[in-house]
Amino acid sequence: MPRHGKGKREEALRLYLTGEVTSLAEIARRLRVKPQTLSAWRKAEDWDGLRLKVDRRSAEKLVEQLATERVTLNAQHFKLWGVVVSHLFESLQAQGLQPEQVRTLERISTILERAQKGQRLARGLALDGQTEEQIRAESAAETRHLIDVFVDVVRAEVGEEETRDRIARSLLARLPQDDGEDAHVHAV
Repeated sequence: MPRHGKGKREEALRLYLTGEVTSLAEIARRLRVKPQTLSAWRKAEDWDGLRLKVDRRSAEKLVEQLATERVTLNAQHFKLWGVVVSHLFESLQAQGLQPEQVRTLERISTILERAQKGQRLARGLALDGQTEEQIRAESAAETRHLIDVFVDVVRAEVGEEETRDRIARSLLARLPQDDGEDAHVHAV
């Protein structure tokens, strides 16, 4: 029968996965468990792998939320511009556009442009019209760059080929793979 109840083990896992507590020593102190016990639980239950999955899912949810907000915001902006353009056409059809109507439409469009920029900035979106695909491509390029930097450091600092291979396998197991990424990691 285990010395520690299931509750302590689950609480330790929760603290570790949420990052509420940053070290195993602190988790052990809080829960009054030996650090060696936590290390054994961490290894046996692959807490690092679970944390990686949680972090990935959080990042995916954030990207999904930003994409949804962007689509909603673009739909709202499209509707507002539709109203401005329809008023322009109505004025043109009625009797020709009067100078005061032109100035009013110019002011409305300026207000709309500023409001759109403010909304985009408040939501952390690009003002330059950057698409979700472009943002994801930049993120993937940054990830590949970080992997390349890591591989260069491993090559420079780890003399044993066996250790370099073990590190490469570990990277492959933990990183999401695109078709072109295998070459980076195998180069270790």
